[in-house]
Amino acid sequence: MEAPVIDGFRHRGHHHVSRIESFSDTVFAFSLTLLVVSLTVPRTFDELLRTIAGFPAFAVSFALLAQIWYYQHRFFRRYGLTDRTTIALNIALLFVVLFYTYPLKFLFASLLSLMSNTTDVMRPEQTWELFLVYGLGYAAMFFVFVLLYRHALGQKETLELTPREVFQTRFSIAFSVLQIGVAVLSVLIALGFTQVHAYALAGFCGGMIYPVGITLGSIMIRRAYRDGGRGLESTAP
Repeated sequence: MEAPVIDGFRHRGHHHVSRIESFSDTVFAFSLTLLVVSLTVPRTFDELLRTIAGFPAFAVSFALLAQIWYYQHRFFRRYGLTDRTTIALNIALLFVVLFYTYPLKFLFASLLSLMSNTTDVMRPEQTWELFLVYGLGYAAMFFVFVLLYRHALGQKETLELTPREVFQTRFSIAFSVLQIGVAVLSVLIALGFTQVHAYALAGFCGGMIYPVGITLGSIMIRRAYRDGGRGLESTAP
């Protein structure tokens, strides 16, 4: 059965769901379970309101972890690698995802608490520590993606990657490096500003990731055309 081509990339891992992917899905499912607003059914209306109040933090955290899952899923669909290096890197990614879950939930929960002035969940001087934990976890995940894509690029002859697929792989590496840069910038901002300003500026940095990513893609595409690399249409990282 011929591998399908999606977004200009041949999906070499489409034939079956590997044990690596099955294990990964289990870990992601467990991580998402840890994000649940409440593990118990509210017994009073006040408890229900408190549960609902935590839903925005849950939704944002869920979306971010779902994004990481999608990046990991797309990697295995595109390259279909199951060698020892890929397994080791994927295990490292899953380890960081599990570690990252509670800091992620706490960050957005504390942000909502700060905005509503309902309670003091941490001291102002602890802000940079929270962003340090969050930033290091976020950067670590995308550092693993950098290593995964570099490994796939090193297997380009074995995988028979086309010029466009090589370009997309390099773009994914560049985009992951950009994500790491945003995480580091968020930590630096938290070190230099007060609690409220740190949240606002760090959130602004996170919101700029996709506009900057699109700009990065445009630059790489123009360079590819300038070097004679035809057929390298724009694509998502």
